[in-house]
Amino acid sequence: MLSTWISWLSSMLGEFTDGFITTLTVVALSLPGALVLGAMVAAMRLSSNVVVRAPTYAVIEFLRNTPTFVLILVAYYGLPLLGWRLDGIFCGALAISIQSAAYFAEVLRGGVQSVPRTQWDAARAIGMKPKAVFFRAILPQALLKVIPSLGNQVTVLIKDTSLVAGIGVVDLTLTGKLTMERTAASYEVFVVVAIFHLVMTTAVSLFFRAMEGHYRRKM
Repeated sequence: MLSTWISWLSSMLGEFTDGFITTLTVVALSLPGALVLGAMVAAMRLSSNVVVRAPTYAVIEFLRNTPTFVLILVAYYGLPLLGWRLDGIFCGALAISIQSAAYFAEVLRGGVQSVPRTQWDAARAIGMKPKAVFFRAILPQALLKVIPSLGNQVTVLIKDTSLVAGIGVVDLTLTGKLTMERTAASYEVFVVVAIFHLVMTTAVSLFFRAMEGHYRRKM
């Protein structure tokens, strides 16, 4: 039984590897944009100007309460109506990146606001300029507080990439579905798909734990 399963896995490994590479590509396209956009949105959310802060809050709530797959469908079918024809992998990555940015923004905002006000006052008291106060005194403390939450959100982003299968992107999930339909090996297929995802999410968890330990030692 085991030898049969290993033989079957060996014959299918090339297809699963291709799907795995596609999934990694979606992650690589989504994550940097989500982090950068999330940081920008967090800054707007922290603005003292209500004209900036209020619409930003509304957009964040809209994105957080809209299903990821709906955003993927909007990008895939809506962008061509505007004259932008993108491949499915880019539409999926764009939608995941935009929605994840809303979550990253709230994580970063919470981290900055969790730093005691006395830290701001102390930095100003020693003559730091406003930018130096934020980037040298407040931001390092805020990032240390939110590293676990950022790691969790990156894990969620990785799992959300499976939704691009719904628009025909042959990632791990769609590779598994196609293999299952061809071989009728439903249990075996999705065990393999789950293992591939587990490898990715475990690597991310270990990376963020190591990062947290590193920054705690430096602090």
